[in-house]
Amino acid sequence: MNDNFSDLDLHDEQTPEIQIDGIDSAIGINNVLGDEALFLEILAMFYEDHNEDGKKLEQAISTEDYTALKHIVHTLKGVSSSVGATSLFECTKALDEAINKNISDDYAPLYQTLLPEFNKVMDSISAKLIKT
Repeated sequence: MNDNFSDLDLHDEQTPEIQIDGIDSAIGINNVLGDEALFLEILAMFYEDHNEDGKKLEQAISTEDYTALKHIVHTLKGVSSSVGATSLFECTKALDEAINKNISDDYAPLYQTLLPEFNKVMDSISAKLIKT
């Protein structure tokens, strides 16, 4: 058995066929071991499960429900990373860090930074994958 992983190409040089604004498809496809159909299914589930998170975040901040805020942000951070939404991941990571440090004055400004990226990702997934 070869324990040398240097022969593995985890980030293919080719541009993935799946082009969705705000999503690095190469990362997402790599995370499902190259299964593009599964990746598309996961993106659709990501949209279905999280497309209301922008509103939920705003409500949690405005009502100071920091338990809900922490849960939503932490979950969104994880799934953003998994699907390759790298900019959204960075935004959620910053808000998550502020929550962990109890810097509540930063919650609203960080949410305002996160929201356009969140909307871009959700809108682009919806346009490409969601049938109405």
